Amino acid sequence: MPNKRLSVSLFISFLSILILMSACGKSKEKVRNDNVAAPGRDKELYEEASEALRKGRYDESRLKYNVVVSTYPDSEYLSLSKLAIADAFYLEGGSSNLEQSIVQYRDFVQYFPTHPKACDVYLKIAEAYMQQMGAYNRDVSKARLARAQLRSAKAKCGTNPSMEQVSYNLKQVEQNLALHEDDIAKTYMTRRAYKAAEGRFREIVDNYPSFTFMDSALYMLGVTLIEQEQPDEASQYFSKVVSEYSTSEFAGDAKEFLVKLGKPIPVAANNNPVAQRPGRWEQFRLITGRNNLKINKDGIITNRKGNIDKAEEDKSTAPQTASNNDIQTVREKPRPRASEQVEESKPPVTEPIANAAAPTTTPKPEDTPKKKKRKFLGIFK
Repeated sequence: MPNKRLSVSLFISFLSILILMSACGKSKEKVRNDNVAAPGRDKELYEEASEALRKGRYDESRLKYNVVVSTYPDSEYLSLSKLAIADAFYLEGGSSNLEQSIVQYRDFVQYFPTHPKACDVYLKIAEAYMQQMGAYNRDVSKARLARAQLRSAKAKCGTNPSMEQVSYNLKQVEQNLALHEDDIAKTYMTRRAYKAAEGRFREIVDNYPSFTFMDSALYMLGVTLIEQEQPDEASQYFSKVVSEYSTSEFAGDAKEFLVKLGKPIPVAANNNPVAQRPGRWEQFRLITGRNNLKINKDGIITNRKGNIDKAEEDKSTAPQTASNNDIQTVREKPRPRASEQVEESKPPVTEPIANAAAPTTTPKPEDTPKKKKRKFLGIFK
């Protein structure tokens, strides 16, 4: 009796193992078949991925787009899939996803450097950095990366329609960086660390010409040089305050320094008011990390709802059509059919006598020329 029970249990265990092995084999076979290249499968995968993206299933959509990229390198949906992968990371948001979107966008422009959307990709990389920027009195590493990317986009795509937005954001990012340097420099001034303060003010003067507190930076740079007993160089910055920012609140103090140093007071080059300074509310916004940036939260071909721009799909998947000359040549010299070649090889038939009645015959169905079906190219083939 115990032996019988043991044999039954062994049989059940063996049967369950066979069932598990067959199930695993089927699942592996299914995965393997899904990743095998098949005609038209790239379009199906792309549409399935786009549908998942519209429903907010970002991971699923990226997996399907990746199958198109890795399995169909010659597909007409390749560039769209690579852009959609980057857009999916950008739309999902968060620091890690934004960093992944930057990697994917850079990968796209390496594959397609002359793509019509390349300039938009450069700007989108900068926007991914800008979304990670914080307040000016915190870490500004992302602001530095955003500035470098915006400057690169401006150099590569100077005539692109998006350059107006690039110029605006570049000015705002530089304002953020200059405020950061100014804040640290003033802290050094309170500690009488004049050499350290000089380096920070010099960074502003040399690299951020659109800074709205430039007159203050020039004056304070002159003060740090006076404290380090460098009057000749300091007088240059005091003179610049007087000549270029004659309406500044620091112009009077700069003149007094020039008088004490025995330097001539320059003539004011203009009477233009200084740049508009951030008010109290604006300063509060800057301290809380709201940097007045114009950031498009949509992707390049995908909006925030996950809908892909149909116009971009049509451009990327448009079939290649023949030119007018090619079409005209085909019409002038059509290829003869086999039945027509047989008719041409027959001897000419003599004309019947005029008075004789011509027999009336109805043409057979096979004698009537058949209309050619129009063939479409591309995705409609």
